[in-house]
Amino acid sequence: MRGIAISGLVALAAVLGGVAVPAAALAQPTAAVRAGGVVTMGPGRAALASGGVGAGEAMISCALATDCLGIEGSSSIGTGGPSTPTRAERWNGSSWQDVGVALPKGARADDLNGVSCRGGRSCLVVGDYYTATSQSAASRALALSYNGTSLKPTPAVPLPKGTTDAAFSGVSCATARYCVALGTADGDTAAFGQAGSLIIIETWNGAAWTLHTAPAVLGKTAALELSGVSCATRVFCVLAGDTVTITPDSGTTGIYLASWNGKKLTAMKPATASGGKGLLIPAAVSCATASNCAVTGAEQGAGIESTAIAATQIWNGKTWRLATVAWPKGIRLSFMLGVSCYGAHSCEAVGLDGANPGTSSFAAAAVSYNGTAGTVQAVPAPPKGYSDEFGPVSCAPRGGCVAIGQTGKATASSHALMTGVWNGKTWKLDRGF
Repeated sequence: MRGIAISGLVALAAVLGGVAVPAAALAQPTAAVRAGGVVTMGPGRAALASGGVGAGEAMISCALATDCLGIEGSSSIGTGGPSTPTRAERWNGSSWQDVGVALPKGARADDLNGVSCRGGRSCLVVGDYYTATSQSAASRALALSYNGTSLKPTPAVPLPKGTTDAAFSGVSCATARYCVALGTADGDTAAFGQAGSLIIIETWNGAAWTLHTAPAVLGKTAALELSGVSCATRVFCVLAGDTVTITPDSGTTGIYLASWNGKKLTAMKPATASGGKGLLIPAAVSCATASNCAVTGAEQGAGIESTAIAATQIWNGKTWRLATVAWPKGIRLSFMLGVSCYGAHSCEAVGLDGANPGTSSFAAAAVSYNGTAGTVQAVPAPPKGYSDEFGPVSCAPRGGCVAIGQTGKATASSHALMTGVWNGKTWKLDRGF
Protein backbone atom coordinates (compact mmCIF):
# COMPACT_ATOMS: atom_id res chain seq x y z
CA MET A 1 0.00 0.00 0.00
CA ARG A 2 2.80 2.39 0.73
CA GLY A 3 4.69 4.17 -2.05
CA ILE A 4 8.23 5.45 -1.88
CA ALA A 5 8.35 9.12 -0.93
CA ILE A 6 10.89 10.75 -3.24
CA SER A 7 11.46 14.46 -3.64
CA GLY A 8 10.73 15.51 -7.21
CA LEU A 9 13.97 17.42 -7.58
CA VAL A 10 16.13 14.71 -6.01
CA ALA A 11 14.62 11.86 -8.02
CA LEU A 12 14.72 13.83 -11.24
CA ALA A 13 18.37 14.67 -10.66
CA ALA A 14 19.10 10.96 -10.35
CA VAL A 15 17.35 10.22 -13.62
CA LEU A 16 19.03 13.06 -15.47
CA GLY A 17 22.34 11.82 -14.16
CA GLY A 18 21.77 8.65 -16.15
CA VAL A 19 20.29 6.43 -13.44
CA ALA A 20 17.29 4.71 -15.00
CA VAL A 21 14.97 3.98 -12.08
CA PRO A 22 12.37 1.24 -12.68
CA ALA A 23 8.85 2.62 -12.78
CA ALA A 24 7.65 0.31 -10.04
CA ALA A 25 10.28 1.66 -7.68
CA LEU A 26 9.02 5.23 -7.73
CA ALA A 27 5.84 6.55 -6.22
CA GLN A 28 4.09 9.86 -6.07
CA PRO A 29 0.95 10.60 -4.27
CA THR A 30 1.51 13.17 -6.34
CA ALA A 31 -1.43 13.89 -5.36
CA ALA A 32 -4.99 14.35 -6.39
CA VAL A 33 -5.67 17.94 -7.17
CA ARG A 34 -8.85 19.29 -8.60
CA ALA A 35 -10.35 22.52 -9.72
CA GLY A 36 -12.18 22.36 -12.95
CA GLY A 37 -11.32 18.69 -12.70
CA VAL A 38 -7.57 18.58 -12.13
CA VAL A 39 -6.15 15.56 -10.42
CA THR A 40 -2.57 14.38 -10.14
CA MET A 41 -1.54 10.85 -9.37
CA GLY A 42 -1.58 8.99 -6.07
CA PRO A 43 0.54 6.38 -4.25
CA GLY A 44 2.19 3.81 -6.41
CA ARG A 45 2.49 6.20 -9.33
CA ALA A 46 5.77 6.13 -11.17
CA ALA A 47 6.25 9.91 -11.34
CA LEU A 48 7.29 9.68 -14.96
CA ALA A 49 10.51 8.14 -13.66
CA SER A 50 11.31 11.60 -12.41
CA GLY A 51 9.80 11.61 -8.99
CA GLY A 52 7.58 14.48 -10.03
CA VAL A 53 5.51 15.59 -7.11
CA GLY A 54 6.11 12.73 -4.75
CA ALA A 55 4.32 11.24 -1.80
CA GLY A 56 3.92 13.88 0.84
CA GLU A 57 4.52 16.73 -1.58
CA ALA A 58 2.14 19.67 -1.51
CA MET A 59 -1.14 19.54 -3.42
CA ILE A 60 -3.69 22.19 -4.24
CA SER A 61 -7.32 22.61 -5.30
CA CYS A 62 -8.99 25.94 -6.01
CA ALA A 63 -12.66 26.89 -5.94
CA LEU A 64 -11.59 30.35 -7.13
CA ALA A 65 -8.22 31.80 -8.06
CA THR A 66 -8.42 33.59 -4.70
CA ASP A 67 -9.67 30.60 -2.70
CA CYS A 68 -7.53 27.45 -2.73
CA LEU A 69 -6.76 24.69 -0.25
CA GLY A 70 -3.18 23.43 -0.09
CA ILE A 71 -2.21 20.27 1.79
CA GLU A 72 1.00 18.42 2.58
CA GLY A 73 1.98 15.48 4.74
CA SER A 74 3.54 12.04 4.64
CA SER A 75 4.80 9.40 7.03
CA SER A 76 7.97 7.37 6.67
CA ILE A 77 6.15 4.11 7.39
CA GLY A 78 7.05 1.46 4.85
CA THR A 79 9.12 3.87 2.75
CA GLY A 80 12.34 4.34 4.68
CA GLY A 81 12.33 7.95 3.56
CA PRO A 82 11.80 11.21 5.45
CA SER A 83 8.41 12.21 6.79
CA THR A 84 6.65 15.51 6.12
CA PRO A 85 4.53 17.21 8.80
CA THR A 86 0.80 17.12 8.18
CA ARG A 87 -0.57 20.58 7.46
CA ALA A 88 -3.14 22.47 5.42
CA GLU A 89 -3.27 26.11 4.35
CA ARG A 90 -5.68 28.33 2.48
CA TRP A 91 -4.61 30.64 -0.35
CA ASN A 92 -6.53 33.94 -0.52
CA GLY A 93 -4.95 35.21 -3.72
CA SER A 94 -1.92 36.79 -2.10
CA SER A 95 -0.89 34.73 0.93
CA TRP A 96 -1.31 31.42 2.75
CA GLN A 97 -3.12 31.03 6.08
CA ASP A 98 -3.08 28.02 8.43
CA VAL A 99 -6.00 25.58 8.50
CA GLY A 100 -6.56 23.17 11.37
CA VAL A 101 -6.35 19.41 10.72
CA ALA A 102 -8.03 16.81 12.93
CA LEU A 103 -7.13 13.17 12.27
CA PRO A 104 -9.13 10.04 13.22
CA LYS A 105 -8.91 8.91 16.82
CA GLY A 106 -5.81 6.83 17.43
CA ALA A 107 -3.95 8.05 14.34
CA ARG A 108 -0.19 8.05 14.90
CA ALA A 109 0.91 8.85 11.33
CA ASP A 110 -0.70 9.68 8.01
CA ASP A 111 -0.20 10.41 4.30
CA LEU A 112 -2.24 13.08 2.52
CA ASN A 113 -2.57 12.00 -1.10
CA GLY A 114 -5.35 14.07 -2.67
CA VAL A 115 -7.59 17.11 -2.40
CA SER A 116 -10.64 18.30 -4.33
CA CYS A 117 -12.70 21.46 -3.79
CA ARG A 118 -16.07 22.46 -5.22
CA GLY A 119 -16.51 25.55 -3.10
CA GLY A 120 -14.72 27.65 -0.52
CA ARG A 121 -16.36 25.58 2.21
CA SER A 122 -16.56 22.26 0.42
CA CYS A 123 -13.40 20.18 -0.04
CA LEU A 124 -12.37 16.58 0.47
CA VAL A 125 -8.89 15.37 1.36
CA VAL A 126 -7.92 11.70 1.07
CA GLY A 127 -4.98 9.47 1.89
CA ASP A 128 -4.20 6.92 4.58
CA TYR A 129 -3.32 6.76 8.27
CA TYR A 130 -1.78 4.41 10.81
CA THR A 131 -2.56 3.59 14.42
CA ALA A 132 1.01 2.31 14.96
CA THR A 133 4.38 3.56 13.74
CA SER A 134 6.22 0.30 13.04
CA GLN A 135 7.32 -0.32 9.46
CA SER A 136 4.83 -3.21 9.25
CA ALA A 137 1.85 -1.15 10.46
CA ALA A 138 -1.36 -1.54 8.46
CA SER A 139 -2.66 1.49 6.59
CA ARG A 140 -6.26 2.65 6.81
CA ALA A 141 -8.22 4.74 4.32
CA LEU A 142 -8.31 8.40 5.32
CA ALA A 143 -10.96 10.93 4.28
CA LEU A 144 -11.25 14.46 5.68
CA SER A 145 -13.83 17.12 4.90
CA TYR A 146 -13.21 20.88 4.87
CA ASN A 147 -15.85 23.33 6.05
CA GLY A 148 -13.96 26.56 5.34
CA THR A 149 -12.23 26.56 8.71
CA SER A 150 -10.72 23.14 9.41
CA LEU A 151 -10.34 19.57 8.18
CA LYS A 152 -12.15 16.82 10.08
CA PRO A 153 -12.69 13.07 9.48
CA THR A 154 -15.74 12.07 7.45
CA PRO A 155 -18.00 9.20 8.51
CA ALA A 156 -16.35 5.77 8.18
CA VAL A 157 -15.28 4.63 4.72
CA PRO A 158 -16.76 1.17 3.88
CA LEU A 159 -14.17 -1.38 2.72
CA PRO A 160 -14.32 -4.89 1.24
CA LYS A 161 -14.68 -7.67 3.77
CA GLY A 162 -11.29 -9.04 4.78
CA THR A 163 -9.34 -5.82 4.08
CA THR A 164 -6.02 -5.67 5.93
CA ASP A 165 -4.55 -2.51 4.32
CA ALA A 166 -6.29 0.34 2.51
CA ALA A 167 -5.33 3.74 1.14
CA PHE A 168 -6.82 6.44 -1.07
CA SER A 169 -4.71 7.85 -3.88
CA GLY A 170 -6.97 10.40 -5.56
CA VAL A 171 -10.27 12.24 -5.35
CA SER A 172 -12.42 14.42 -7.60
CA CYS A 173 -15.67 16.23 -6.86
CA ALA A 174 -18.17 17.01 -9.62
CA THR A 175 -20.38 18.83 -7.10
CA ALA A 176 -20.28 19.49 -3.39
CA ARG A 177 -22.40 16.37 -2.96
CA TYR A 178 -20.83 14.05 -5.46
CA CYS A 179 -17.19 13.03 -5.27
CA VAL A 180 -15.26 9.98 -6.44
CA ALA A 181 -12.21 8.70 -4.56
CA LEU A 182 -9.79 6.01 -5.78
CA GLY A 183 -7.66 3.65 -3.79
CA THR A 184 -6.51 0.11 -3.16
CA ALA A 185 -7.47 -2.45 -0.54
CA ASP A 186 -5.30 -5.45 0.28
CA GLY A 187 -6.39 -8.74 1.81
CA ASP A 188 -5.78 -12.46 1.66
CA THR A 189 -6.02 -14.29 -1.65
CA ALA A 190 -9.05 -16.26 -0.48
CA ALA A 191 -11.12 -13.07 -0.38
CA PHE A 192 -9.27 -10.87 -2.88
CA GLY A 193 -8.10 -13.31 -5.53
CA GLN A 194 -4.58 -14.15 -6.66
CA ALA A 195 -3.44 -10.52 -6.64
CA GLY A 196 -4.44 -10.12 -3.01
CA SER A 197 -5.79 -6.63 -3.73
CA LEU A 198 -8.78 -4.79 -5.14
CA ILE A 199 -9.20 -1.33 -6.59
CA ILE A 200 -11.70 0.60 -4.51
CA ILE A 201 -13.85 3.33 -5.98
CA GLU A 202 -15.79 5.25 -3.34
CA THR A 203 -18.56 7.77 -4.06
CA TRP A 204 -19.41 10.54 -1.58
CA ASN A 205 -22.86 12.19 -1.39
CA GLY A 206 -21.93 14.85 1.13
CA ALA A 207 -22.83 12.70 4.12
CA ALA A 208 -21.73 9.10 3.51
CA TRP A 209 -19.53 6.90 1.33
CA THR A 210 -20.64 4.10 -1.01
CA LEU A 211 -18.19 1.35 -1.97
CA HIS A 212 -17.56 0.08 -5.50
CA THR A 213 -14.74 -2.31 -6.43
CA ALA A 214 -12.79 -3.27 -9.54
CA PRO A 215 -10.27 -6.05 -10.22
CA ALA A 216 -6.61 -5.19 -9.79
CA VAL A 217 -5.63 -7.55 -12.63
CA LEU A 218 -6.54 -7.32 -16.32
CA GLY A 219 -6.48 -10.66 -18.05
CA LYS A 220 -3.91 -13.03 -16.62
CA THR A 221 -0.73 -10.98 -16.45
CA ALA A 222 -1.47 -7.23 -16.31
CA ALA A 223 -1.67 -5.62 -12.87
CA LEU A 224 -3.81 -2.46 -12.92
CA GLU A 225 -3.39 0.58 -10.73
CA LEU A 226 -5.82 3.50 -10.94
CA SER A 227 -4.55 6.58 -9.14
CA GLY A 228 -5.99 9.64 -10.87
CA VAL A 229 -9.61 10.65 -11.34
CA SER A 230 -11.37 13.73 -12.66
CA CYS A 231 -15.14 14.17 -12.79
CA ALA A 232 -16.81 16.62 -15.17
CA THR A 233 -20.31 15.51 -14.09
CA ARG A 234 -21.91 12.90 -11.87
CA VAL A 235 -22.03 10.49 -14.80
CA PHE A 236 -18.72 11.26 -16.51
CA CYS A 237 -15.37 10.82 -14.82
CA VAL A 238 -12.05 9.82 -16.34
CA LEU A 239 -9.84 7.47 -14.34
CA ALA A 240 -6.16 7.24 -15.21
CA GLY A 241 -3.45 4.86 -14.20
CA ASP A 242 -1.13 2.24 -15.57
CA THR A 243 -0.79 -1.45 -16.18
CA VAL A 244 2.25 -3.59 -15.51
CA THR A 245 2.48 -6.76 -17.61
CA ILE A 246 4.85 -9.36 -16.23
CA THR A 247 6.62 -11.84 -18.52
CA PRO A 248 9.21 -14.48 -17.61
CA ASP A 249 12.04 -12.15 -18.62
CA SER A 250 10.79 -8.63 -18.00
CA GLY A 251 7.94 -6.30 -17.17
CA THR A 252 6.37 -3.59 -19.31
CA THR A 253 4.18 -0.69 -18.31
CA GLY A 254 1.37 1.00 -20.20
CA ILE A 255 -1.12 3.81 -19.78
CA TYR A 256 -4.68 2.94 -18.75
CA LEU A 257 -7.64 5.27 -19.21
CA ALA A 258 -11.29 4.54 -18.43
CA SER A 259 -14.55 6.40 -18.03
CA TRP A 260 -16.77 5.99 -14.97
CA ASN A 261 -20.52 6.63 -15.14
CA GLY A 262 -21.16 6.15 -11.46
CA LYS A 263 -21.66 2.42 -11.78
CA LYS A 264 -19.07 0.85 -14.05
CA LEU A 265 -15.70 1.38 -15.73
CA THR A 266 -15.39 1.46 -19.52
CA ALA A 267 -11.89 1.25 -20.97
CA MET A 268 -10.82 4.09 -23.28
CA LYS A 269 -8.21 3.85 -26.04
CA PRO A 270 -5.29 6.23 -25.41
CA ALA A 271 -3.65 8.12 -28.23
CA THR A 272 -0.43 6.74 -29.72
CA ALA A 273 2.57 9.02 -29.46
CA SER A 274 4.58 9.93 -32.56
CA GLY A 275 6.96 7.28 -33.81
CA GLY A 276 4.87 4.58 -32.19
CA LYS A 277 6.17 5.36 -28.72
CA GLY A 278 3.55 5.16 -25.99
CA LEU A 279 2.82 7.89 -23.48
CA LEU A 280 4.69 7.30 -20.25
CA ILE A 281 2.72 6.63 -17.09
CA PRO A 282 0.43 9.66 -16.71
CA ALA A 283 1.18 12.38 -14.20
CA ALA A 284 -2.20 14.11 -14.07
CA VAL A 285 -5.73 14.00 -15.47
CA SER A 286 -8.33 16.75 -15.71
CA CYS A 287 -11.83 17.15 -17.18
CA ALA A 288 -13.68 20.44 -17.58
CA THR A 289 -16.55 18.90 -19.56
CA ALA A 290 -17.46 15.50 -20.95
CA SER A 291 -15.82 16.58 -24.22
CA ASN A 292 -12.71 18.30 -22.87
CA CYS A 293 -10.25 16.32 -20.76
CA ALA A 294 -6.47 16.15 -20.68
CA VAL A 295 -3.89 13.66 -19.47
CA THR A 296 -0.28 14.76 -19.10
CA GLY A 297 2.85 12.68 -19.32
CA ALA A 298 5.95 12.55 -21.50
CA GLU A 299 7.02 10.96 -24.76
CA GLN A 300 10.24 9.09 -24.11
CA GLY A 301 13.13 9.38 -26.54
CA ALA A 302 15.99 6.97 -26.96
CA GLY A 303 16.25 6.63 -23.17
CA ILE A 304 14.97 8.43 -20.11
CA GLU A 305 18.53 9.53 -19.43
CA SER A 306 18.84 11.08 -22.92
CA THR A 307 15.62 12.89 -23.71
CA ALA A 308 11.93 12.95 -22.89
CA ILE A 309 9.49 15.57 -24.16
CA ALA A 310 6.25 16.45 -22.42
CA ALA A 311 3.12 15.04 -24.00
CA THR A 312 -0.54 15.80 -23.38
CA GLN A 313 -3.51 13.82 -24.63
CA ILE A 314 -6.79 15.67 -25.18
CA TRP A 315 -10.24 14.04 -25.07
CA ASN A 316 -12.73 15.61 -27.50
CA GLY A 317 -15.74 13.57 -26.45
CA LYS A 318 -15.01 10.75 -28.86
CA THR A 319 -11.29 10.05 -29.01
CA TRP A 320 -7.99 10.83 -27.31
CA ARG A 321 -5.55 12.80 -29.47
CA LEU A 322 -1.98 13.84 -28.84
CA ALA A 323 -1.78 17.65 -28.67
CA THR A 324 1.07 19.37 -30.49
CA VAL A 325 3.49 21.74 -28.73
CA ALA A 326 6.35 23.74 -30.26
CA TRP A 327 9.01 23.73 -27.53
CA PRO A 328 11.67 26.45 -27.61
CA LYS A 329 14.86 25.58 -29.44
CA GLY A 330 17.35 23.83 -27.20
CA ILE A 331 14.83 22.15 -24.87
CA ARG A 332 15.67 18.46 -24.76
CA LEU A 333 13.83 17.48 -21.61
CA SER A 334 10.35 18.37 -20.38
CA PHE A 335 7.71 16.84 -18.14
CA MET A 336 4.17 18.03 -17.49
CA LEU A 337 3.38 17.03 -13.91
CA GLY A 338 0.05 18.83 -13.43
CA VAL A 339 -2.93 19.81 -15.58
CA SER A 340 -6.18 21.69 -15.05
CA CYS A 341 -8.93 22.01 -17.67
CA TYR A 342 -11.28 24.88 -16.93
CA GLY A 343 -13.33 25.51 -20.07
CA ALA A 344 -14.66 23.95 -23.28
CA HIS A 345 -11.27 24.17 -25.01
CA SER A 346 -9.00 25.42 -22.25
CA CYS A 347 -6.44 23.48 -20.22
CA GLU A 348 -3.29 24.55 -18.40
CA ALA A 349 -0.41 22.11 -17.87
CA VAL A 350 2.68 22.72 -15.74
CA GLY A 351 5.91 20.93 -14.94
CA LEU A 352 9.54 21.53 -15.86
CA ASP A 353 11.95 21.72 -18.78
CA GLY A 354 15.68 21.85 -19.37
CA ALA A 355 18.29 22.07 -22.10
CA ASN A 356 20.63 19.33 -20.90
CA PRO A 357 19.22 16.00 -19.65
CA GLY A 358 22.69 15.13 -18.35
CA THR A 359 22.51 17.68 -15.52
CA SER A 360 20.17 18.36 -12.62
CA SER A 361 19.41 21.97 -13.59
CA PHE A 362 15.95 22.74 -14.94
CA ALA A 363 13.18 25.33 -14.72
CA ALA A 364 9.43 25.45 -14.06
CA ALA A 365 7.41 25.29 -17.27
CA ALA A 366 3.79 25.95 -18.29
CA VAL A 367 1.75 25.25 -21.43
CA SER A 368 -1.75 26.41 -22.35
CA TYR A 369 -3.89 24.15 -24.57
CA ASN A 370 -6.73 25.19 -26.86
CA GLY A 371 -8.09 21.70 -27.46
CA THR A 372 -5.64 20.65 -30.16
CA ALA A 373 -2.36 22.48 -29.63
CA GLY A 374 -0.32 23.88 -26.77
CA THR A 375 1.53 27.17 -26.40
CA VAL A 376 4.55 27.39 -24.13
CA GLN A 377 4.22 30.26 -21.66
CA ALA A 378 6.99 32.36 -20.17
CA VAL A 379 7.80 31.47 -16.55
CA PRO A 380 10.41 33.43 -14.52
CA ALA A 381 13.70 31.54 -14.62
CA PRO A 382 15.38 30.39 -11.39
CA PRO A 383 18.64 32.07 -10.28
CA LYS A 384 21.88 30.58 -11.58
CA GLY A 385 22.66 27.31 -9.84
CA TYR A 386 19.02 26.82 -8.77
CA SER A 387 16.21 24.68 -10.17
CA ASP A 388 12.44 25.13 -10.08
CA GLU A 389 9.59 22.79 -10.89
CA PHE A 390 5.81 23.03 -10.89
CA GLY A 391 3.79 20.03 -9.73
CA PRO A 392 0.02 20.27 -9.28
CA VAL A 393 -1.95 23.19 -10.73
CA SER A 394 -5.53 24.30 -10.21
CA CYS A 395 -7.44 26.77 -12.39
CA ALA A 396 -10.66 28.64 -11.72
CA PRO A 397 -13.52 28.18 -14.22
CA ARG A 398 -12.96 31.66 -15.67
CA GLY A 399 -9.20 31.35 -15.82
CA GLY A 400 -6.51 32.25 -13.33
CA CYS A 401 -4.40 29.35 -12.06
CA VAL A 402 -2.35 28.56 -8.97
CA ALA A 403 0.44 25.99 -9.06
CA ILE A 404 2.51 24.46 -6.29
CA GLY A 405 6.14 23.61 -6.92
CA GLN A 406 9.62 23.39 -5.46
CA THR A 407 12.69 25.58 -5.68
CA GLY A 408 16.24 25.31 -4.45
CA LYS A 409 19.86 24.76 -5.34
CA ALA A 410 20.11 22.15 -8.09
CA THR A 411 22.53 20.07 -6.02
CA ALA A 412 20.61 20.26 -2.73
CA SER A 413 18.89 17.21 -1.21
CA SER A 414 15.84 19.18 -0.05
CA HIS A 415 13.96 22.15 -1.46
CA ALA A 416 11.47 24.80 -0.46
CA LEU A 417 7.89 25.00 -1.67
CA MET A 418 6.92 27.79 -4.04
CA THR A 419 3.66 29.09 -5.45
CA GLY A 420 3.09 30.00 -9.08
CA VAL A 421 0.23 32.35 -9.98
CA TRP A 422 -1.09 32.78 -13.53
CA ASN A 423 -3.35 35.82 -13.95
CA GLY A 424 -4.25 35.09 -17.56
CA LYS A 425 -1.28 37.01 -18.94
CA THR A 426 1.83 36.31 -16.87
CA TRP A 427 3.25 33.89 -14.31
CA LYS A 428 4.44 35.21 -10.97
CA LEU A 429 6.40 33.14 -8.46
CA ASP A 430 5.74 33.48 -4.74
CA ARG A 431 6.77 31.64 -1.59
CA GLY A 432 5.11 28.35 -0.73
CA PHE A 433 3.25 27.56 2.46
